[in-house]
Amino acid sequence: MKKKILIIISVAIILLILGYGSIVYIDYHNVVNGNLPIFANQSEDGSYQGLGYTVEVTYYPDTDVIEEMKMKLFEKIIAGMVQDVEKQNENQENQEIVIIDNGNIQNENKIDAFIDKGDNREADILQIHIILNDKTDNMTIEFVPGTYDETSFEESDTESENTVNRQVPRSVTTAEEYEEVYGYYKITVNGEETGRYDGLRWHMKRVTKDNTVQVIMEPYLIEVTEFPAICEYSLESSNYEKKFELTYMARKDMGVKKIAEKNQFDNLDFEVYTIAGDVSITIEGDMVYSLEDALTQGVITVQDILEQVKEDEKYGFCEKAYYSDGGSTEYRYAEYTILKYNTLDGNKDLVIGMQGTIINQINASGYKTE
Repeated sequence: MKKKILIIISVAIILLILGYGSIVYIDYHNVVNGNLPIFANQSEDGSYQGLGYTVEVTYYPDTDVIEEMKMKLFEKIIAGMVQDVEKQNENQENQEIVIIDNGNIQNENKIDAFIDKGDNREADILQIHIILNDKTDNMTIEFVPGTYDETSFEESDTESENTVNRQVPRSVTTAEEYEEVYGYYKITVNGEETGRYDGLRWHMKRVTKDNTVQVIMEPYLIEVTEFPAICEYSLESSNYEKKFELTYMARKDMGVKKIAEKNQFDNLDFEVYTIAGDVSITIEGDMVYSLEDALTQGVITVQDILEQVKEDEKYGFCEKAYYSDGGSTEYRYAEYTILKYNTLDGNKDLVIGMQGTIINQINASGYKTE
């Protein structure tokens, strides 16, 4: 009996030693190859603490590029790596370039920054390497600012609810004049210019269909049959995150229903309503709540809804439309619309309603009147 127990204990000890050895070897292999350990926890000083070993990591200044790593087992150095300057420069360069490798994107945040700067008429350059099978296309998109001076232009006649307030010049008529005044996007592929779009009538945005994200040039004040596509990549490889799904169910009545009072949730300084329907929220695929229950139980917050709306608009799941009442905004989905008021008289309410334009109907309902 004692012999059997000794055998079991011996086997257990051997398995523990082998398991521990495997953990140490895997992180040792990672360090040697310039990768962070996976079985060690990061501490406040930036080092990684494992069972009996420590990995010290040094980064190049103002970057997340690893310069040096040392692995110590019981205070003795057993592995290390130093990344040379050439490799460091290569990594830094790659961090500045959007890479789409057979549909999978890296450094997507560079697209976000470029779109924002273009909308604000700020000079910027975006580089994209598109790898498909064994072919690589090097694309450069540049926004060149124009001589725009808001005192020289008049407001367009375009309905404010359908577009951001844009201004058109009194005397600009040709494409060259539009580019000179409003700037332009210049697209070059493998050193050859493939497109040029002025900064008033065009802007860059994303649209998503069938789990594929397309970056396109969208027209503002002109009608086109096709939106020029710049590149595309899989939604799965992007930074997009869907935290929950809203479902709008129409009611027979067209009334407005209050969901949340001011300061009832999240210290909000506005109220939440639905019009002509009820809203449910699905989380993790199968957990369904009414909007009221989800807010009351703290499953989600109103801020969560606003953040998801902005994320959806960025990837083209809904369209954004401004109003000239101080900055109210509609986010129009295929099945419903979310309106966030921001009027000059201080209305900041959130209203969820049927698809399409809902602001006029809400205003006409007198919903703020008890």
